[in-house]
Parts: sequence; C-alpha cells; structure tokens
Amino acid sequence: MTSARFDLAIAEACRIAQVPFEEFVSTVMAGGYPCLPGVAPGSPRRFDETDLLALYIYGRLLAFGFGGLRAGEYACRAHAGLRAEPRAQSISIALTSDGGKRVVIEQDLQRPAAAMLPERIHFDIAAIRRQLQQPADRSAAEPA
Repeated sequence: MTSARFDLAIAEACRIAQVPFEEFVSTVMAGGYPCLPGVAPGSPRRFDETDLLALYIYGRLLAFGFGGLRAGEYACRAHAGLRAEPRAQSISIALTSDGGKRVVIEQDLQRPAAAMLPERIHFDIAAIRRQLQQPADRSAAEPA
C-alpha cells in the first residue's frame, strides 16, 4: 500500500501527463506498471521527467486502444530506454518482420532507425517534453 502523500504524487503526475488516475492505479495494482517510482526499495517516491514521459506514453497507448497491462508494459520499456539514452529524440513501438514488437530509441531524427519499420507508433520525445512543461492551466480535455 502506498502512503497518502505518494498517492497525491501519483494523482498529480496523472494530471500532468493527462492519464486517467483510476485506470493507472488499476494497472499498478495489477502489477502492470513496474517502473512506477518508489516501487523498488530505497528508490525515491517522486516522478522525475523520465517517469512523466513514460506515464504520458502510457496514456497515449490507452488512447490508441491498448489495454492497461500492455500499455504499462510498453511504457515501462520506453522508460528503461529513456533511462539508458537520456538524449533520446524519439521512441517507437514497431512491429517486426516476425510479428513481434520492439521499442526503438532514436537519438538522431535525421536518420531514424524505426523509419525502416513501416508499422510503428512513434513518440516525439522532444515535443512531449515541451508538452509536459506547459502551464497546468490548460483543460484536461485538450488533446496532447
């Protein structure tokens, strides 16, 4: 169980990233969002920029029709990629030739690796960073 203070941090992060709080909590409770900050013993219970980027991706995947568990899986893969490549300019979830899916991290938008994989969901990380830094006074119904 999380503390009430951390629950407020989750609610605020969901508001910033435009994610339905109840659906996110359900995904977390089902074990479908292992990259939630504060889950690992000793890790800080706060959302940094990488955590918010992953949460935003989770919300967009829900909007694309992914279920909460699958959206959490791919958002956490993106989270791991962003931790490994903090200068990433984009992230794509691409279908591979063998029918699988993979997360592709790109640092150079001039030569995107995922462009060679035609079936993909692409996230422009620089644009999402700007979106997340917008003032909090915009409507929750306003598209991202």
